[in-house]
Amino acid sequence: MYKKLLVVIPLLLLCGCATQKYGWYGYDDSLYAYYKHPENKAKYIERLRVIIEKAEQSNTKVPPGIYAEYGYVFDEAQDYSKAIVYFRKEEGMWPESAFFMEKMIRDCQAMLGNPKSKAS
Repeated sequence: MYKKLLVVIPLLLLCGCATQKYGWYGYDDSLYAYYKHPENKAKYIERLRVIIEKAEQSNTKVPPGIYAEYGYVFDEAQDYSKAIVYFRKEEGMWPESAFFMEKMIRDCQAMLGNPKSKAS
């Protein structure tokens, strides 16, 4: 019995490590650093870009909310076309976000048609 456990436990641990669901790539540390030092927003935005890039290039999923957060960066910068791209990616990856993402997309589309006022 003991010998079987010596074989099975390491295999289970290896399987758990090999099947990483999401590619967080240090998101929690970068978010914490941004909250502590909001003046470093550019560094945080770059970190989001890297997280997305690494996850898309590997066999991991972009974590929930990352596409939306990156899209919101473009929304704030009034680059509504890019914001829509990332809001759609969030919606495609995480269908449960569809209601909120569709609202964000509609707001961006409204801004593309009337850039003077934010849609409600």
